[in-house]
Amino acid sequence: MSQRPGWYDDPHDPTHLRYFDGVIWTENRAPKTSPTAAQSTIGHAQQVPRGATGPVVTAPQTGQQQPPSLTKPPAQGQPPAYGQPPAYGQQPPYGQQPPYQGYLGAGVKTTPDGVPLASWGQRLGAYLLDAVITGVMSAILGSYWLIQFLRWYSTYIDSIMQSSANGGPVIVPGTASVTGAVISYLWPYTLVSIVVVVFYQVLFLTRKGATPGKMALGIRVRLRDRPGHPSVSVVLKRLIIPVLASVPVLSYVTGVVSLLDLLWPLWDENRQALHDKLAGTNVVLKDPGGR
Repeated sequence: MSQRPGWYDDPHDPTHLRYFDGVIWTENRAPKTSPTAAQSTIGHAQQVPRGATGPVVTAPQTGQQQPPSLTKPPAQGQPPAYGQPPAYGQQPPYGQQPPYQGYLGAGVKTTPDGVPLASWGQRLGAYLLDAVITGVMSAILGSYWLIQFLRWYSTYIDSIMQSSANGGPVIVPGTASVTGAVISYLWPYTLVSIVVVVFYQVLFLTRKGATPGKMALGIRVRLRDRPGHPSVSVVLKRLIIPVLASVPVLSYVTGVVSLLDLLWPLWDENRQALHDKLAGTNVVLKDPGGR
């Protein structure tokens, strides 16, 4: 159920009220009391000269009264009443800039609770950085099979070149030879690469909410409908398309899907890639406050 629009206590400034439009917090703020209320004589008892006539003004009652159009949410620690939107994160220390100040504005896409979404350029940069890191790790851990495959491939090319240089018929190794090399060398290396990527993503996303590449670009992963680090099951759902695209035989088919997955945030209303839609996640800007 969506939250009602209205004026509520500003989650980042308890002395002000802030308008919630039903989707995100707007920049419309108002002090809880008038800035000149302390200097005003309205509502205070005054001495009336003897003989003068006029209305009798009584002293105001103890306690401040909010305008009837402003709804005050329950005190901190109590469950929110219907219509009160939950505040994102915790209240920053006094004088500290509220989270995402300067990011929010007209046309900025956010999660349902108002967290700005990462741009496609930030996502692409993080993807490339993570690919380099996991590629180096896979090459180290799977170096045996990688070297064996490169040796076979070098021999494969040399035999073709020698047959052509001698003027005789070009002898191309049969399908069985190529398939045997793929099974013997590429499959073990592919499995090592998949294990590295899965371990890398699960470790960092469940503990930090972001991989090193995303940390470097100031973005992180979370569920679209609520904050917090994704669970192991959510991370594994996000990896279905990338893992299938890395399998040697399936990559001919899944390569197109992988490309669409990479480009999908460019036109998606919620800036979700296909793997985000599978897992129900969004890539968002990291809270400047560090949360």
